[in-house]
Amino acid sequence: MTSKPRLLVAAIVVLALILLTSLRTVATAYTDYLWFGSVHFALVWRRLFDVKVGLFFAFAAIFFVLLWANLAVADRLAPSELTLGPEDELVRRYQHSIAPRALLVRSIVSLIVALMVASGALGQWQNWLMFRDGVSFGTTDPQFHKDISFYVFKMPFLQFLVNWTFAALVVIVVISLVAHYLNGGIRPQKAPRVTPLVKAHLSVLIALIAIVKAFGYVLQKYSLAYSGHGYVRGAGYADLHARLPAITLLTWISVAAAGILLYNIRRRGWALPVLAVGLWALVALVIGTIYPAVLQALKVNPAQNTLERPYIARNITATRVALGINAVQQQPFAANTSLSAGTIAANGATLGTVRLWDPAVTGIGNTYVKLQAIRSYYTFTTLAMDRYMVGGQETPAVVGVRQLNQQDLPSQGWVNTHLQYTHGYGMVVSPANQVSSAGDPQFAIQNVPPVSSGGLPAVAQPDVYFGVNDPGYVVVDTKQPEIDYQAPSGANVETHYSGPGGVQLSSWFKKAAFALRFSDLNLLISGDVTSQSKVMFVRDVQAEAQKAAPFLSYDSDPYPVLVGGQIEWVQDAYTTTNNYPYSQSIDPTSLPSSSGLSQGANYVRNSVKIVVNAYTGNMTFYAMDNDPILRTWEKAFPGMFTPSSQMPSDLRAHLRYPEDLFTVQAAAYGRYHITNPAAFYNAGNAWNVSQDPGSGSPSAALATTSTVNAQGQVTSTQLARMAPMYEELQLPGASSPSFVLLDAFVPVSQGDQIQNLSAFMVAGSDPNDYGQLTVYVTPPGQSINGPALIDASISATPAVSQQISLLNQNGSNVLFGNVVMVPIDQSIVYVRPLYVESSRNSLPQLKDIIAVYGTQVSMMPTLSAALAQVFQAPVSTAIVPSSGAPTGPTGTAPLSPQELNLLSQANTAYTQAQADLKSGNLGNYQSDVNTMGSALQQLQQLESGGSGSAAPTPAAPSSASTSSTSGSPSTSQTAANVA
Repeated sequence: MTSKPRLLVAAIVVLALILLTSLRTVATAYTDYLWFGSVHFALVWRRLFDVKVGLFFAFAAIFFVLLWANLAVADRLAPSELTLGPEDELVRRYQHSIAPRALLVRSIVSLIVALMVASGALGQWQNWLMFRDGVSFGTTDPQFHKDISFYVFKMPFLQFLVNWTFAALVVIVVISLVAHYLNGGIRPQKAPRVTPLVKAHLSVLIALIAIVKAFGYVLQKYSLAYSGHGYVRGAGYADLHARLPAITLLTWISVAAAGILLYNIRRRGWALPVLAVGLWALVALVIGTIYPAVLQALKVNPAQNTLERPYIARNITATRVALGINAVQQQPFAANTSLSAGTIAANGATLGTVRLWDPAVTGIGNTYVKLQAIRSYYTFTTLAMDRYMVGGQETPAVVGVRQLNQQDLPSQGWVNTHLQYTHGYGMVVSPANQVSSAGDPQFAIQNVPPVSSGGLPAVAQPDVYFGVNDPGYVVVDTKQPEIDYQAPSGANVETHYSGPGGVQLSSWFKKAAFALRFSDLNLLISGDVTSQSKVMFVRDVQAEAQKAAPFLSYDSDPYPVLVGGQIEWVQDAYTTTNNYPYSQSIDPTSLPSSSGLSQGANYVRNSVKIVVNAYTGNMTFYAMDNDPILRTWEKAFPGMFTPSSQMPSDLRAHLRYPEDLFTVQAAAYGRYHITNPAAFYNAGNAWNVSQDPGSGSPSAALATTSTVNAQGQVTSTQLARMAPMYEELQLPGASSPSFVLLDAFVPVSQGDQIQNLSAFMVAGSDPNDYGQLTVYVTPPGQSINGPALIDASISATPAVSQQISLLNQNGSNVLFGNVVMVPIDQSIVYVRPLYVESSRNSLPQLKDIIAVYGTQVSMMPTLSAALAQVFQAPVSTAIVPSSGAPTGPTGTAPLSPQELNLLSQANTAYTQAQADLKSGNLGNYQSDVNTMGSALQQLQQLESGGSGSAAPTPAAPSSASTSSTSGSPSTSQTAANVA
């Protein structure tokens, strides 16, 4: 084959690849448009498309005109007579082959370079919309007295505009130099090397660059409002006394340099341009860089606490406002150690709702999957904490949605994967404060099809097509029925999707577009796919929200709720910026990597709650406040947001204060609760979020987190911080329990040596106090154990550690739950659940509960028993719910006097058994164990009305027994938690 046919074949292959790639890109864009229409946000897609295309072509047109005009000038200034030597071969070829087509070449070069340079404008759609539609904050910065909206909405696009113009002019200068060389205006080998007219042309271009630089210095002056040079973020002493004067001087020098360069049009020499550029460079180096550094080192640093004080005050005010911690209520908390059994009894409403099941504990998810996933093709991708009315009382609950498990289908064929196994089914609601006699969760909603109890509503629409981490695509309403679940007979219960979700494949063209998008020909040729079928390909609720509103930041933990028989997902979204003057940037150390706040910001509001229906995928964006950034997006995308006043009340009752935001606010408040600038600088009363006491294996070391620099090098390591917890609590001074988010503080210390409790913060989640942040501060100078010290106390208590060691062997593993803080009156009781699982088959079961108060530590099968031992009081007075009657093992029925007496006997026998075991008196130990087992058997018979089978007498108390591999229940399996 000759060279020409080979080149032709290669060209055809390249063109085919380009065409194929282009077709897939076009197909992706087209199917995205269809998706936006399917979720009723076609207006958003069109607005984004119009803005991006408009920016691209506007900047391309501007650059095209500028470059084309300068190339025309270069051609016009070309010497009329040109003598070429041997060294000018490139110029000779240009003059011979291309110069005669100068207009065409000029236009093609200008177009190609313009398209390349304008591509950077595509990513500025967000800054442009904020620039165009930004609304006032109604607050000015303390230095330049400009509205905050100038920094948040105007500055980002203006800075891009200046930087783009500067870069565009540099590119034009470079291309003009090349054009002048090819036209003979620049001759490196001959005199004059640069013609006077070329010098004039270049002087004009460099003068324009100087003018643009002057505008850049004006913006740089305002950017000092969020400078990072000082002790805190914002303009500091050196910024205002050295950098600001330097920037002002450089602005005028840039203007002067532009004037000198324009004057050089007449002189047409090099002396004036060199003088202008040299002067600018000298001032920029000496005044703009060296002088501020010297001032900082020699004057500011030795007297930083005095000189920086006014700017620290500005930073404190701005940070507290920007991060939403300026309205935190502080209340004293005595942290008494004189709590009595009577007070415990009077606070049964709080103790009765202590969370014993914690979805954050590694391995707990296995319990829910194995008990309630039912089939291998279902799983619980996430478990969340919420609250529901169970038995007429607001109860903390673990909630999970039974989603499709694509990795464990009976078969991985195309029909199974995309047409038949298309959705999950139903949900579970498990009261977090209740446990069965076997140590498993109790379920108020369970099974397939879902069955509701305890007063919870029925799941009217159990099919789950949209969830968390739902990958891939499915095609619904095809000729192939979709599997809901298997009936007891073994037959499949099937369905056909009838909702509005998905994109209808109503034409061959749409099928072809999706086949190209997914590189899947089956979509085009399958006989099961009809014109009524719909494809669902964005099924992850967070990805769905992010695709519809990419200008928001998203919380890492969407959670499900049951509202009106429908399963809905709630996704928290934030409006953020990093341009709020004087505000400190958030600390992302404790945030999950999937959090939208981990990217950094110095202003954040939880402005939007996005509700996604699990069956239809329909999204509702609820505007939750009057945030200026949100109002700007409402102007940019009219009709996208729904006022929060239209949110149904039963949905509002399930809103949670978001964890990511609370994590950010707690970390900031640890330092910014100090409002006096001098005290802030000294940081003597600064707090850190408490060290994480950890969960999981008792032998695991406390987790650590590392800070890395821009080069990826670890710069520091510290103990991980405690994650906030959702709890149902009756807070000090409150008349009833409420659903809150809680985190604890300890003093700042080197190496995390100090772990005493300084304070704890709670965020209200109920409708009447949603978003209210309250901090309870312990007395200064008083040593109060924080969560990490409680963890250490548990491990250091011989009676408890011995029992844990006995459980953590012979094929059984112990898992600690999280340390739960329970404020009672003006005291704190700590509760920690303990789970045991088989090392061969992970199914964690709740076996014991550890209660800690002051120096007293107890581990017992029930919370009542543990508290009774701590406070040396009968079990019957340990927990009294809000109704005034002690609750039964499942927390739903009052105990009779006979049942109370049996529980007291069992507790007394258990306590004596532990004492006998410690003293080595095994004979009495076995007798006490038998007594305890007999009492628990009688209690179980009473609960079952005398007809239930008695539990076998255990060989040892639950807190000293491992779970038997034969499945024989231990004492803790017969003693349900009194919650």
